[in-house]
Amino acid sequence: MSESWQIIEALLFASPDVVSTGQLANAADLMPSEVEACINKLNSDYEEQGRAYHVRQVAGGWQMVTLPRFAPWIARLLSKRRRERLSKAALETLAVIAHRQPINKPDVDQTRGIDSTYILTTLTERGLVRIKGRDKRAGHPYVYVTTPKFLEFFGLSSLDELPDIEEPALKEEDILPIEDDEDQTSLDLDTDTEAREEESVSPDALAAIGYRLAEEDEEGENKDNDEEEK
Repeated sequence: MSESWQIIEALLFASPDVVSTGQLANAADLMPSEVEACINKLNSDYEEQGRAYHVRQVAGGWQMVTLPRFAPWIARLLSKRRRERLSKAALETLAVIAHRQPINKPDVDQTRGIDSTYILTTLTERGLVRIKGRDKRAGHPYVYVTTPKFLEFFGLSSLDELPDIEEPALKEEDILPIEDDEDQTSLDLDTDTEAREEESVSPDALAAIGYRLAEEDEEGENKDNDEEEK
């Protein structure tokens, strides 16, 4: 019979996604407190044995990940795999939503100084933000909040890890619920906004969500482009 910690280790190893304490408890037939005790034991053993990985709390759940210091070698191994990237404008929009959620579209536009329709649609389709409802005020614009995938994407366990959280742009009582038959991604696209997506963005806005933009080596970037064309 396997030990409880071995079962939890097997579940974490087999899951490609973040797994909640409740999911692990149900699968292993354990109490939540027992699951957390198993995870603590695993991390203690990994550290003592000098393993290259540990179990990390991400987006309200748990995931087995490699230690940050091994990133250069992993990046080299996966260099040919296309990475999911976000434009600077998308990162700026995410920073605004993350710090002021729930927030309506006009307030996002006003904060950024540019129409955000295209970017909001893209972020919604990618599951990083969602439409929580509509603002009760004139026009009933959509109200946006971040999703668990946003936390997972940036390696955050909760929104509390964001620095200097601002007050929400809206109060909960000012939000109208979305109708069941209303498509959350059905927004009127501004065809001119796609070209604006790559506009320059303040580094402070990106730093607000803990994102670090690494300057890409121009030669390496050109090499990647040549490889894609082939």
